[in-house]
Amino acid sequence: MNNFFCVLYIFFLFNVLSSQAQEIPVYNHFYTTPYLLNPAEAGAYPFMNASINHRQQWRGVEGAPVVTTITFESPFDYKNWALGVNLRNFNRGLLSTTDFLATYAYTVYFRSSASLRFGLSAGLTANSIDVRQINDPSDPALANFLDNNIQPISNFGMKFESPIGLNFGVSLPQLFEPSYVNTKNFEAYDFSPFDEVTVMAYFKKRIDSKIVTKRSGRYKRRVKIEDTFSPLQIYALYQYSALVDERIELLTTLNLNENFWLGASYRLNYGASGMFGFNIKNVAFSYAYEPSSKLVQGFANGAHEVQLKLRIGEKKKLEQNKPKLRTLSRSETHNPRFSSEDVQLGGDEEQTAKRKYYVVVKEYKDFNSADKLVKQLKKDQDISSDIFYNKNNGVYYVYIYETYSKRDAYKDKKAAEELTKFKNIKVIIVDL
Repeated sequence: MNNFFCVLYIFFLFNVLSSQAQEIPVYNHFYTTPYLLNPAEAGAYPFMNASINHRQQWRGVEGAPVVTTITFESPFDYKNWALGVNLRNFNRGLLSTTDFLATYAYTVYFRSSASLRFGLSAGLTANSIDVRQINDPSDPALANFLDNNIQPISNFGMKFESPIGLNFGVSLPQLFEPSYVNTKNFEAYDFSPFDEVTVMAYFKKRIDSKIVTKRSGRYKRRVKIEDTFSPLQIYALYQYSALVDERIELLTTLNLNENFWLGASYRLNYGASGMFGFNIKNVAFSYAYEPSSKLVQGFANGAHEVQLKLRIGEKKKLEQNKPKLRTLSRSETHNPRFSSEDVQLGGDEEQTAKRKYYVVVKEYKDFNSADKLVKQLKKDQDISSDIFYNKNNGVYYVYIYETYSKRDAYKDKKAAEELTKFKNIKVIIVDL
């Protein structure tokens, strides 16, 4: 191939076939790893995890699309935010694209237990061609394209999750229009966020915990498992591209038990596909198969996709599950303030305005020790507290919360037990 035809071929490859390069890669496993399609899904579940997904489309057709994707997701203790990493290699014919994206996701929780997540990714992309299929790979025009194609990429997404298990997400997979013909790295890129849009709605209801039967050797035992979902899950996916056909797909999965599931999907203008998966402790494996479409029927053997997912570490506690510790809102000089002829421990069901409830963290026989703790709590943990004195037994009580509501008192006692180092926290009732 002489230089003229080489240059002409390269322009054809990057300009004419770039419409296929812009196509969003097809994933059958978006139901197990929705982060593949929406950055707002990064760290959406309370476990750190990593996955590798490999898809080979239209086996038997030379140059058919092959995409390999590695993801990592991590939520954080008592935080509303999470991080994700997405590394993808997308081959189609002579053209290969490698993307690297780092994702930041943030969650806003509502009182109704609903949540709204936002995700933003940024990274780099690079394109290359298979020079083994070019007659003259040493052509300087070809080398120029290969050396100057690194460009920035970014995407954005959001997802709403309701307490009944309904989820709705929208993502913009490419905020910048890809540029394939450059004489310099980062030469030109246009902000064009709406050339591709992905919309996904699905039903996946969370179940806090349930009791199941598990076999251990010859014996069966009842165990409690947490963070599970309803057996039936339903997904609807719509993807729009300015350059290629729209994609509309319905997918459903059924968990036969805690370790095995089956699924099926139907993609408009393409056909049906089937999938299955299973868990072994912290490892999940799943497989999907698509029969060949009408376009390649008789030439290809369909598409195969496998995914291996690893759950890492223990469950991460979410901010919405963190107890609320309400302490006193005042700061005063601490002297013995309260005396009561009748200080009661515990409580009964009767609740009237004549009773006051105190959440007591410590008891002392001398005032100076009690006052020292009050000052230490404020300095070290920013917890406001106070003291009252029972002259019947000569005890000084350091309390962090007072209320006329029995329910509020015991809620604060529970929060204090989880969030402080104190043991034997009490709720003391004082008849006024």
